[in-house]
Amino acid sequence: MEPKALVEAALFVADRPLSVARLAEALGLGEAAVARLLQALADECAAPDRGVELVQEGGGYVLRVKGELAEAVRPLAPHGDIPEQVLRTLAVIAYRAPVLQSEVVRIRGQRAYGHIADLLARGFVAAAPQGPTKVLTVTPALLAYFGVSSLEELRAQLGPG
Repeated sequence: MEPKALVEAALFVADRPLSVARLAEALGLGEAAVARLLQALADECAAPDRGVELVQEGGGYVLRVKGELAEAVRPLAPHGDIPEQVLRTLAVIAYRAPVLQSEVVRIRGQRAYGHIADLLARGFVAAAPQGPTKVLTVTPALLAYFGVSSLEELRAQLGPG
């Protein structure tokens, strides 16, 4: 696995800023290596053809949409009533559906249980028991929310997974 890709993926799935020490511990890398990878990622994201930026915030690092692009992409963003971390969990489900709840939790962490409960309550995700876990799928209500007619169309709108 490419270490820089691991750092980028970790920042994407995190529900809060991640420190160099936390990234190093979680990814099995040295802190100096993580610091170098973060700088390389920040440099890449600073290019004008990139839509996200790496910023230091709250004692750690986060990826976010570049400020000058936020207004342009706002119409594509879900209505502000779904918290960002719940949307990230929803993206994992949409890309992998049908997917085991245990797999979503492995990818997104323990907080995904709450995110999944929120999505179930909204009617965007359906869950069917399968052994000790559940199989999660998206619902027609989710497709309607995003204005698409199929999961494939939703995945295409979300971009490369």
